[in-house]
Amino acid sequence: MVKVVVVGSIALDDVKTPFGSVENALGGSAVFASLACSLYSKAGIVGVVGKDFPEKHLKLLESKGISLEGLEVSRAGKTFHWKGEYGLDVNTAKTIFTELNVFEKFNPVLPEEFKEADFLFLGNINPELQLNVLKQMKKR
Repeated sequence: MVKVVVVGSIALDDVKTPFGSVENALGGSAVFASLACSLYSKAGIVGVVGKDFPEKHLKLLESKGISLEGLEVSRAGKTFHWKGEYGLDVNTAKTIFTELNVFEKFNPVLPEEFKEADFLFLGNINPELQLNVLKQMKKR
């Protein structure tokens, strides 16, 4: 049973630093929180990705024991995409662009099993959506 439900963004990030750069790296608040939770408990992720989301990222999440039952795969669009740069101060990012894509219409729906979870982590989504998710939980 899922103990922690994580709801938020799942993204493909392009990041440049003085030390190197990556394109289409796995990112998003739901990803990072669920990976952290998976070290201590059974986590389930709720989010949306597009048709361009790499299978290798799904396999990574599954390999950490994260339930993907709450993951919506939209074949009608692309995954949320962020591009940014960091200087020597890695605490400050400069956003080059943000493409919401399928995340723009994201309306989280929790699978039945997730509604029974002990903990809920709400990532960076619209506060109205956060309240809607909270109302879906059986325990608060």
